[in-house]
Amino acid sequence: MAAQAGITVDQAVARLEEMAAHGLVVGEQPPPFGDGDPRGAAARTYRASSPSVALTPLLVQRRTSLDQAGAAVTALAEQFRSAASRAAGGVVEVVSGPVAIRHRLGQLLGGARWEVLTFLAESVIAVERDSVHAMEYEALLRGVDFRAVLTRGHLEVPGMWDDVREVTGLGMKMRVAEEIPMRLIVSDRANAMVPLSVAEEPGHADTLVVHGTGLVHALVLLFEQYWERARPLPLAGTKEAQPGGQGLPARSSGGQDGPEPSEQDRQILALLALDVADRTIAAQLDLSLRTVERKIRALMGLASVGSRFQLGAEAVARGWLPADRPTR
Repeated sequence: MAAQAGITVDQAVARLEEMAAHGLVVGEQPPPFGDGDPRGAAARTYRASSPSVALTPLLVQRRTSLDQAGAAVTALAEQFRSAASRAAGGVVEVVSGPVAIRHRLGQLLGGARWEVLTFLAESVIAVERDSVHAMEYEALLRGVDFRAVLTRGHLEVPGMWDDVREVTGLGMKMRVAEEIPMRLIVSDRANAMVPLSVAEEPGHADTLVVHGTGLVHALVLLFEQYWERARPLPLAGTKEAQPGGQGLPARSSGGQDGPEPSEQDRQILALLALDVADRTIAAQLDLSLRTVERKIRALMGLASVGSRFQLGAEAVARGWLPADRPTR
């Protein structure tokens, strides 16, 4: 064996004995000349142990060591983030996990005295929509001025249109943008919550809470820029849709009085004005696609127009929808 390995006999014996100590090989034959004979170890024969028996304990040991190292890295990372937060004087804190984030969100919304600004994304990973809706509802009942910018994709979330109509009925002002940069909540222009990572991944639930600094001011300016460019929700009867809280007088094209669309028809018109697909309108209003298409054709006939674009313009002209005049 030593000759095949290109090493001396003593080196081969030393390595075999080391392997035997780890259970990788087993000595088959005792030294023929007694333990004191120098030829004894060299004269022994060795048998390789089964890999599953010999190597599995070593593999488990290595895995355990790696797990322990991973846990140590996680603990060090948490200590680092805590130390960084303290070093910043508590200006920025990292909140991890759905329970902690829900608690901090409740503190921000529950502690708001006069204003909440928010970007609404298509989904909220860390906190369930029902929980957020309840917090918003309570803030609105307290008279907090609530402004929200959402995307058209947000309106595709099942049941979202009913939520939108309810909160706007309570006084929330909403506008629709093509896109928003991230989820955002600003309370009284003093505290804000933003995701730690803009490219959020499923299960990623780390959030930054920023307190009364220039960072919060910058986030407010970002919100105001998107707010100015966004389109008001065309919901009849909402404060945002009707400047000054006054309803717009209904009139018919050419001064002719005619039948008025139903409340459901007005909802269809409102969603059409936001370029929402017919299939999404059907899902939000719990109607069949054919029913939505039939109602749209009937509205076009009622307005005496030949296209959906003309229908939107005529709906505003007749007072079926509020004029698209953004207000703060």
